[in-house]
Amino acid sequence: MAAGGDTDRNQALTCALCLDIYTSPKLLPCHHTFCQHCLEDLAATHPHNNFPCPSCRKQTAVPPGGVSDFQTNFYISTEDLERARKGVLCMTHPKDDLDLFCVDCDLPVCLKCVMTKHKTHETQDRNEAAGRAMSQLYKDIKRLQSCVGDVQKHVQLVTQEQQAVKDKHAALVANIRNRQATLKAAVDKYTDDALASLHNITTDITDTHKADLHCLQQNLQQLTKLQQRVQQAVDSGAGCELMTVAREMRCGRGSEEPVQKLTTKQTTTVCRPVLRFSATHDVTLERMRDYIGNAAKMEMAVSAPEVTVMEQFRCREDPDTDVYHVCPLTDGKVWVSYKPSIMREGTTCEKFSTDGEVVDTHKENVRAKVTWVPRRHDFAMCPRQRTGNIITFAKKTEPELTRFLRLNNDLTGQATVFTNQIVSEDPFKTESTKECTVTCGAHRAFDVDGSEQLFVVLEEAQAPDLQRTVRLYRRPKPRAIATYSPPVAPFQPSDVCFYTLGGHEVLLVADELNDAIHVVNVQDGRLSFARYLAPGCPLLVQPTALNTDTRGRLWIACRGGKILTCKPIA
Repeated sequence: MAAGGDTDRNQALTCALCLDIYTSPKLLPCHHTFCQHCLEDLAATHPHNNFPCPSCRKQTAVPPGGVSDFQTNFYISTEDLERARKGVLCMTHPKDDLDLFCVDCDLPVCLKCVMTKHKTHETQDRNEAAGRAMSQLYKDIKRLQSCVGDVQKHVQLVTQEQQAVKDKHAALVANIRNRQATLKAAVDKYTDDALASLHNITTDITDTHKADLHCLQQNLQQLTKLQQRVQQAVDSGAGCELMTVAREMRCGRGSEEPVQKLTTKQTTTVCRPVLRFSATHDVTLERMRDYIGNAAKMEMAVSAPEVTVMEQFRCREDPDTDVYHVCPLTDGKVWVSYKPSIMREGTTCEKFSTDGEVVDTHKENVRAKVTWVPRRHDFAMCPRQRTGNIITFAKKTEPELTRFLRLNNDLTGQATVFTNQIVSEDPFKTESTKECTVTCGAHRAFDVDGSEQLFVVLEEAQAPDLQRTVRLYRRPKPRAIATYSPPVAPFQPSDVCFYTLGGHEVLLVADELNDAIHVVNVQDGRLSFARYLAPGCPLLVQPTALNTDTRGRLWIACRGGKILTCKPIA
């Protein structure tokens, strides 16, 4: 665009069509001048090689040789046009240089302009004003570089999110296929419904990502062009161009408000397709659809990374492996216990090295943090047909682990809290002291906070249409003092664990149904949701067990046999 904004300036060296300095000025028979390319565009929009003059509306015929055959306006010299493009020639007085700068109008002007139109305005030397403009433009370059970097980072984030959703989509497709295999041909209809629902959910998320990327790329393109314009002005060193661009940076498209609009779009949530399925193995013909699952969009707020998540090993290759609990030992080995329905050769617990090699097995399920001793095998897993022996290893008050709590549940509605004192090198040879009795339903998990004054119990649902419940107790009171209300429904907690994040102890609740781990604040006897741990992490797929080791790492077991570790980010 030509420098300045006054209409008088458009009458000398500026084309009235493109409002820019003339390029190949052509003179029409009516003596009005326009750029050759502007006339070509104008002629192309009118049939029969006849168009009206944009200034006087007189009909003009295109010469046989085309617009290029119109007479060139030789009164407009190439030298004047070049000087005008460099911003040193006054557009109102084409023979005069722009030697001054009008402070009131924020424009470079010539001496004649000062004596007439800008007579009462404050003026300055052009070189002095250009120096200030140069200084300001250097600051604008840094500001734009920062904005461009922010948008580029966000583009990268959305691109990564897009790939993560695709990866999760592939994992859920595999999950759906595995469930289909267990029910054979009878579940074909429900499988197709679930895949179609998953496809629609993923398409919805992907379309959102595409729209976000398109918008971000447009914003990035505008910011990049603006940055290039500023850089070109600085590189040219032309005073008038510097002042013109500086004006745009102050009050035009490069000012704070329009640039801020291009950088304000931020992602506050991430979405993942999750599979809503029946959490039990009570598979009947009436519940086939629940077992296959239903795709849903799980939305989690973006938060600063708190932990790094990595896969340690796989304890089983069976995609339907249901890991009940994981227990890291001080010697680097890890005990893993399984749901009885998938036991091999009667083993209920296996010890692994950190590289995934089995080093020991046990038929008695006594080694994990939370263990179940079923009275008889039953797919329905009715609470009245099993009992539990739940032990917390990680809580201690002494440098070495010598004391821990145990919760025994006899399924009568009452559970007994024991204090266990280790009396030999074998940590399972202990002396137990009964501490108190609490009102507690059949439970799946149990953990104690660092003060050993509070403990949390994950109670099993008492009916198929009910959810598991997370309740908080204070020793030695018999009744729960708080119940956790999750931010998402349906909700299927599979384990609980106290853990230290950012110097504060929080409660972690594994949510198998939503591929999430809830971070819950425990304060003033209340349980309140704070955020999700590692939201959207592709490794967190149906977490079923949580535990900590003496190094402060969090261990997570997922359905399918995947064992993960998390380490807080310093």
